[in-house]
Amino acid sequence: MSAESTPRRALSFDSNPPFSVPMRFFFSAVLFAILASAVLIWQGEAALLSRWSPSTLALTHLLVLGCLSMAMLGALLQMLPVVAGISLPQVERLGPLVHLGLCAGTLLLASAFWWQIPALFIGAAGLLAATLLLFLGACSIGLWRTPAAGATEVVSAIRHALSALLATLTLGLVLVATLALPQFAHLPWQRLTDLHVLWGLLGWVGLLVMGIAWQVVPMFMVTEPYPPALRRHFSSALFLLLCASSVASALLPPAHWSTRVTEASLMAGCAAFASVTLYLLAHRKRPSADTTTLYWRYAMLCVLLASLLATLPLDWPLNFRPLALGVLMIAGVAMSAIYGMLYKIVPFLTWYHLQETRTRGQSVPTLHQIIPAQNGRWQFGLHATGVLLLLAACYAPAALSVPAGAVMALASSTMLWNLLTALRLYRRLQYHAHADDAVTTSHSG
Repeated sequence: MSAESTPRRALSFDSNPPFSVPMRFFFSAVLFAILASAVLIWQGEAALLSRWSPSTLALTHLLVLGCLSMAMLGALLQMLPVVAGISLPQVERLGPLVHLGLCAGTLLLASAFWWQIPALFIGAAGLLAATLLLFLGACSIGLWRTPAAGATEVVSAIRHALSALLATLTLGLVLVATLALPQFAHLPWQRLTDLHVLWGLLGWVGLLVMGIAWQVVPMFMVTEPYPPALRRHFSSALFLLLCASSVASALLPPAHWSTRVTEASLMAGCAAFASVTLYLLAHRKRPSADTTTLYWRYAMLCVLLASLLATLPLDWPLNFRPLALGVLMIAGVAMSAIYGMLYKIVPFLTWYHLQETRTRGQSVPTLHQIIPAQNGRWQFGLHATGVLLLLAACYAPAALSVPAGAVMALASSTMLWNLLTALRLYRRLQYHAHADDAVTTSHSG
């Protein structure tokens, strides 16, 4: 296997961002997940009756923007310099600006869906567009550079994912225009919405999860690398299929055979990625599965279930299929993959930054001590149960919406507690390190 096709195992910390930069994104992502769960508990059946209801749209964007995109942007700010050797310009200023803009824009957009006020839609669109374009511009500067050896496939998938984010943003702005400006009300908003969802979930979220998987599954879950041909060509093929599906949707009737073929090919590609990942995880070099591995297995099983649900020509109840697909892709796949990675990223960052400030006689906890494994397993069990309840609530919203929201809220609250455990440990040891430095300085003086 050539050096170019070998996944990068050694990480570079020369341009590692400060601890606070990614952590503010990770904590906010979990808080938005709790807020979305609270909305589901409050609204109950109304939030899962139709994909077009105001409460459903508000809840969905709280999750997709506030939770998923928040965590993914934070992960990119951390991973690009460490994994690919690509430093982003002014990351200490960029991170807080993007974080603040995404938080405010998400809350404003959710409020706009809730109250259906055109001015709120315009304000949210402007703020989110400025925030995401700022992030995309900063990433574009870094991604023009040649990545570190072994990171070519990861960077290629990230480029495709960011291009999909730009397409998602553009379609979202057009949709806002149809809602807020009467002169655009004639546009085919339902077809535009389908494309917006396609580029957002399979493009932005899906391609980024796949690109990160090339690096983190072999490294953190101790598996064999993904096949070179899959890493080298898969993200490009999926991106081209997204383009083909968009062209077919724009030019041809929804039921045309070419539209169906491209959509089926997209789901088959996702199922292939999930199958390869499950195979690698089944043959990993460590017999016991940690929390991250459990989460990724669950996420890949949700990919397979979503692929079946999208392609099987069964007579599903009204509104069940689109809602269930949304639950599987957002909560089952994306949230599971993100939560699983947080159990690796947060302890590692805590350990790494403590190593930099430790003093004589002060020991740094191991990665497994920062967030106890049992805490992670309990939290995974709650999340997995919550997703299944959400899926069942799409079929029986009157009976199961509130219980599903309650379990999801408990799962995310437990996740927040686990992250706070790491943060409290970091701050306590940092405080002792600075206190020791002050005593040493006073004695030497």
